[in-house]
Amino acid sequence: MLPVEQVKGIFTHAYMRAYREDIPVPSFLRSFFTTSVYETKTVGIEVERMDEKIAVDVLRGTDGNRNQFSLSTEKQWMPPFFNEYFDATSLDRYDRVFGADPAFTPKTIGYLATDVSRKLIELRKKIERAKELQCAQVFDTGTVVLINGDNINFKRKATSMVDLVGAGGYWSTTTTDIEAQLIAGAEFVRNNGKNGTSEFNLTMSGLAWVALKKTNYFKDNANFQQVKLIDIMMPQKAAFGAGYMGRISAGAYIFNIWTYDEVYKAAGSGGVITRYLPSDTAFMAPVNGTRFELAHAGIPAIIRDTTNAEFSEYIAQQASEYWINNYIDYKAKSHTFEIMSAPLAVPVTVDMIYTMTVLNVENPEIG
Repeated sequence: MLPVEQVKGIFTHAYMRAYREDIPVPSFLRSFFTTSVYETKTVGIEVERMDEKIAVDVLRGTDGNRNQFSLSTEKQWMPPFFNEYFDATSLDRYDRVFGADPAFTPKTIGYLATDVSRKLIELRKKIERAKELQCAQVFDTGTVVLINGDNINFKRKATSMVDLVGAGGYWSTTTTDIEAQLIAGAEFVRNNGKNGTSEFNLTMSGLAWVALKKTNYFKDNANFQQVKLIDIMMPQKAAFGAGYMGRISAGAYIFNIWTYDEVYKAAGSGGVITRYLPSDTAFMAPVNGTRFELAHAGIPAIIRDTTNAEFSEYIAQQASEYWINNYIDYKAKSHTFEIMSAPLAVPVTVDMIYTMTVLNVENPEIG
């Protein structure tokens, strides 16, 4: 029979290996963001707004044009902290491996490791859904809504969030000048976000896509192309949760159309199913030149150092997307496994997002 100390090592290795065999949850909106990790409790960005002035020629032998740059501003945020855990002593096989008279075999250890890893995977999926929701909120309103803390408002310009009822009409009206609406969005990004890319990703609900296809613009002027997904060289094509519908043009701009209808169960809602993005909403962002960051602050992890007699355990901030830990709760008499993360979806190039309310959801047939 193996010593318990050796079993612990085998078990830890086994459940971590199984944990890495993860099944993805909706990740399409997260695919617009680049993942980064920090050791600090807060994350920040440095912003310096630039202009598009041209140089003016001067006479040779005279002074040149003196340029003065405005000071950059640094913004700091405290990301929300997620800590999901479960009690491993509730698992059937726990006592067989770590009990007073364990009747374990290598197969029994493997079964317990698989049980633990599956539970950790499910807890990680909960956090991943929270990340996806943050990204959705950035694209929808520009404000990340928190349950236990202050909401984080990235102060998107009001002109980047347009209700089309007052800007040409909803897409449920077949005669709506949708081409002009799409051009207006692209020009907002060009003029305010300083991005000259002519190709955009345009994400909408299936309901909005159906309405768009029924318009005169789509039938007569859209120049629709059913491009195969394999031909698309973007992070979004490998993400889960969205369907690629093809490509349309409007003015001098090209739009890759994605439909996104993913849902989640809101915490404390009694199992109510909620959409990540409203069905009346569509948003666009250029395919190149954006800087959207899924920043992860430091995670307060328990560090164990048996060589230090005075402080054999202490807390230190760890730069990690996820941190897995397990410990014995002496009061509750439980063996707790936990997974932690401190993410925040930060739209550094906030003026490169354009959001439209394209339908009347209460009555989508009325334009």
